[in-house]
Amino acid sequence: MASIFSQDNPFNDFMSTVGDMAMISIAWTICSIPVVTVGASTAAACEVARELQSGSCKGIFRSFWAAFKRRFPTTLALTAAAFCGLALFDLWYLSRQSTDTVAVLYGVTIVVIAVVGSTLAFVLPLTGRSKLSVGEQLTQSARLALGKPHIAFAALLLNIWPIIVVLIAPEQTLMLVPLLWIFVGAGASFWVQMNLIRKTFSLD
Repeated sequence: MASIFSQDNPFNDFMSTVGDMAMISIAWTICSIPVVTVGASTAAACEVARELQSGSCKGIFRSFWAAFKRRFPTTLALTAAAFCGLALFDLWYLSRQSTDTVAVLYGVTIVVIAVVGSTLAFVLPLTGRSKLSVGEQLTQSARLALGKPHIAFAALLLNIWPIIVVLIAPEQTLMLVPLLWIFVGAGASFWVQMNLIRKTFSLD
């Protein structure tokens, strides 16, 4: 019974991890409010998750803010490029479609998002400690994705699962999805994502 009351028992470790995920989620949500800072917030959240797993974190909010500021211009450029790329694709594709091809439009859009999203899945998670330029980071992500496509797709799913849940969840439970994401889901997603990436590519 003594182990139950020990500070390092499995239950306390689990609850501590849940608390860490909740703090990451709240920090990510607050710093993502301007929308254009979503990239910086995501990179910071992944970096904090990485530090937690390696035991080098010096405080969730302190580490998050430091990581958020570290490569802000780069993450801002990546976010802007992503938004512009999606917008231009939508405009280009919609301009060539008729109302009779809505199903095809949705299908093509989903495929494009899956392919591009998987290819770029490692950009933001690895930005925190990277000294590469934007172009070099995109190339690195594409190379890693080609080497481990299943890991890249899993990372993409961890980022977009709230959207998928919203699309398939019963109407009466829709309000629970954003609340879950804000208070713990985002942190859990980034934590699992970084754990997966670290183990796959042997990152320290």
